[in-house]
Amino acid sequence: MKELPKGLYIFNKDTDEKEKKRSIFWFWYFIICILATMWPIYIIANRIYPMILGMPFSMFWVALWIGLLFVGTMTKFKQEY
Repeated sequence: MKELPKGLYIFNKDTDEKEKKRSIFWFWYFIICILATMWPIYIIANRIYPMILGMPFSMFWVALWIGLLFVGTMTKFKQEY
C-alpha cells in the first residue's frame, strides 16, 4: 500500500512559481476586500460625512469594496479561462 504524504499541501507539486505567486496575491486581495467591510476595519469608515456621489461615506465605503470584489472576481475568472 502506498504511503500518503503527511502535512498540508496548498499547491500541487506541478504548479509553477508564477502561478503560485498569482494565487497568493489573489488570496490576500480577496481577504483584504472582505475584511474592509467588517469590524474592526469598517470603523474607520463608519460616518455619514463626507457625502460621496450622494451617498453617506459608510455606504460608499461598502459599495467601493463590493465593486473591487467584483472586478477582482472577473479578473481572476479571465486569468483562469
